[in-house]
Amino acid sequence: MKFDVLVVTASNEAQARGYRAMVAPLVGALAEKILVVPDPGGKRVGSLGSTVCVLKKLGDVSKKRVLICHSGGDSKRLPSYAAIGKAFVPVPDSHGKTVSLFERIVANMERLRLPKSGVLVVCGDVAPEFDFASCDFSKSGVTGVAYYDSPEEGSRHGVYVPEKLESKVGVGERNNSTLELKLKTRTSRGAKGSNLSAVTSFLQKPSPAVAKAAGAVCRGKVAVDTGILWIDPATAKKIVSAGWKVGDIYDEFARELLDGFAPFHVNIVPRCSFFHIGSTRELLARLGKGREWVEGCAISRDEMKLGGRNVVTFVPREFGPINLAEGECLTCLPVGKKWIPIRYRVEDDFKSDGKWEKLKLGEIMKKVDHKKLLALRKADDCITVELPLRIDFAGGWSDTPPICYKMGGAVFNAAVTLNGVKPVKVRVRRLAAKEVRVESVDLGQSGVLKSLAEIRAPKDPHDWCALVKSALTVTKFDFSRGGLDIKISADVPKGSGMGTSSILGAALTLALERVAGRKPEWQRVASLTLALEKEMATGGGWQDQIGGLVPGAHFVVTKPGKSQDPRMARVSEKSEAAFSKFLKDRALLYFTGRKRMARNILRGVIGFFEENPDDIACSIIRRLKSDAERAFKAVESCDWDSFCSAVNDYWLSKKALDPGSTNPLVELIIARMAPWISAVSLCGAGGGGFMFVVARSKDAKAKIRSVLENHPPIKTGRFFDFEIAT
Repeated sequence: MKFDVLVVTASNEAQARGYRAMVAPLVGALAEKILVVPDPGGKRVGSLGSTVCVLKKLGDVSKKRVLICHSGGDSKRLPSYAAIGKAFVPVPDSHGKTVSLFERIVANMERLRLPKSGVLVVCGDVAPEFDFASCDFSKSGVTGVAYYDSPEEGSRHGVYVPEKLESKVGVGERNNSTLELKLKTRTSRGAKGSNLSAVTSFLQKPSPAVAKAAGAVCRGKVAVDTGILWIDPATAKKIVSAGWKVGDIYDEFARELLDGFAPFHVNIVPRCSFFHIGSTRELLARLGKGREWVEGCAISRDEMKLGGRNVVTFVPREFGPINLAEGECLTCLPVGKKWIPIRYRVEDDFKSDGKWEKLKLGEIMKKVDHKKLLALRKADDCITVELPLRIDFAGGWSDTPPICYKMGGAVFNAAVTLNGVKPVKVRVRRLAAKEVRVESVDLGQSGVLKSLAEIRAPKDPHDWCALVKSALTVTKFDFSRGGLDIKISADVPKGSGMGTSSILGAALTLALERVAGRKPEWQRVASLTLALEKEMATGGGWQDQIGGLVPGAHFVVTKPGKSQDPRMARVSEKSEAAFSKFLKDRALLYFTGRKRMARNILRGVIGFFEENPDDIACSIIRRLKSDAERAFKAVESCDWDSFCSAVNDYWLSKKALDPGSTNPLVELIIARMAPWISAVSLCGAGGGGFMFVVARSKDAKAKIRSVLENHPPIKTGRFFDFEIAT
């Protein structure tokens, strides 16, 4: 049920200015009216005093359904979001989309079955999750919501003592089996499954002993407060007349209710969970998976060197690049014409150790330019993704449908940079206009898509914009939030054999997911890219996008079946460092100057596999998968001779599966290098593109480069520097 008015409370006018900047974009979408009400005179008046201020401002609520979200705290234990408040920390909603905690709270409270008019009071730093439909708010007066938990948990919160417990079992003499029967017979069923009772007492953070003495313990559980209170219109009017100026709505007001100010009831639900981020540690655990959390920054993740357990928020362009050690955090605050950097550690507690005052953060917060902060946060509406290419060392073709559907796949590959850069680049920026502007830098093409029909129409693989249209289709883009400006580029020769088209599709898919507010794992992006290639009718496997999306060298396998679920084993850090040195010392990457498109090869390979004369094709696929596992184990154990053997066998298997993998030019290049090489294979489908070469030694590597540069087999042939992207 939608609310007519949403209200966010603030401790002072400075905090209120920030909150107003945060809620402004939500007006209309979340509610027609959103108010921010500060405590009067810049002095804290408590949640009861704030509620009275709000009710005075609203006037008659007999025809309004109102939500009051109390958010007047300082967020001292969460300095990364102290400037905007815990209520506006970005969190995932039930669909995985990024919203503010405030939006998530509102969405949850809209699931309650509330009367048409009245006031719902909630805490602004936590989103409770429970069986919303089971609660009954039909009684007059004030109705809360509690859940059963241990007395130890209750000692940190408010605890209700319901009438049904007090009236049926003597204090300190509760019989659990009798009590369970009494609970079932005394339940008020105003809503299906509800457990509504009058309240006889309300305890603030009682010790287990105090809770037991007060009659609050039932079968080892107490009714713990969720912070939710429903106030009917008549009681709201009475609160205003009472004229309370200060106080806690969960303490002083609760005592007034127990003294007869208004009827007091509580819904007790069996269980409740909370989405709560109260500290930097909790932020990392819940949103950053314990590793890192980067949000609202003008600099890209590639411009940050993070040691782990880092929180980085609101960093402007002029502060990049940044380098943070393990456990270090950084947030920046705009004050006047300057940005003030605040560096702290995950363990720092500004609430208890006095650092807040020492750094004068309280004064800084009052001067923060929230519009500038919000503008920087909106920079996240412009997403840039840069990805490396991939080299397949062994196992290619086994990842391609329908081969992997029948036999499963196994590939050993690595993400690599070319000449020190990640060649695949995508930039997606939101537009107010409902159109999609597309520019392909390397193709020299641009255009505008103006309708979903145009985007979702059957794709022509020869259409330069087919990849963009397919990516928009599989990510379910629509014009509900306006349009997009998309710029794509791949600074690598066409037909490279290094997975460029798939990785470009993955980069675009990832950018579209991020600009939509989602933060997908590589598995989802890889799956969407596979769907993208199916949408384009070009076909393709899963190894290219995985190779580009995940840094380092990796062995990826799938089981047979149409639902391909890639499982990855990364080369260990120590072995990967040794592998990188080995490649630097002995490996070369040579562009043959011949271009061959993978989609033209795919049909022939699939046809051969499906015919499978004398089981030859399946036998080759089994060898390809075996080559991949051998190569991975060789690198993990730093056995370079075995690695070279696996690469050579891979090249033989490729040629057996598709004789077009090689040609006279390729054989000429290999022949010229033959005296100095330990291993060779063409990347990807072969027939041209890039050639991966392992020389016998450092000197042999130099000799190969000299021979091919001084006597090139083809004018367009050339070497590229490469290294594993980490």
